[in-house]
Amino acid sequence: MNIAKDGRFVCYGPAGGGYGNPLERDPTKVADDVLDEVISVETALKEYGVVVSTKGVVDRVAAKKARAGSQG
Repeated sequence: MNIAKDGRFVCYGPAGGGYGNPLERDPTKVADDVLDEVISVETALKEYGVVVSTKGVVDRVAAKKARAGSQG
């Protein structure tokens, strides 16, 4: 692709900052993001407080503990 002098290249991509507290996001939706490879297992835990396997299984007891620890 060639762009002329003073030309523009505009690229729109998916994603966004979202809204609301990430620790309140439905754990099933976080697991879906892991399965869709939008986020990693590590990001699910670090950012959303959700413990999820690479197979999309949510450990709800561990997630509850992780979320409680993240808020304090």
